[in-house]
Amino acid sequence: MNDDQSKECIFNGSDGAEYGRRLDELFQSYRVACPDPEPSVNFMPAMWAKIEAREVSGTIFNRVAKALVTAALGASVIMGLLSASYSQPASPFEGTYIQALAADHVSDLEPLQVERISELEQ
Repeated sequence: MNDDQSKECIFNGSDGAEYGRRLDELFQSYRVACPDPEPSVNFMPAMWAKIEAREVSGTIFNRVAKALVTAALGASVIMGLLSASYSQPASPFEGTYIQALAADHVSDLEPLQVERISELEQ
């Protein structure tokens, strides 16, 4: 059976009455297991007392968390200001990477220079 046919069977005929009876039994057992609280004058004050008791246990954790977040924010601001005010010393190589490598290895490349080779041949 596909889903449409099974849904039709649930709600048609004696099967529908059986499911309705079982649903009523389920609701009845729920009412027995979870009775409605008795209404009284102290219902809301007692409810708020329970809510506030739960919040008090989390208050210490909340205070520590807020303090840590504040400290991290302050440290981030201070480090940002310090890094913005820090001026880097001038680099001896103001150019491309290739130029920096060539300047660093000039002494290694001297024997390969054309002028040097022509002087040695004479």
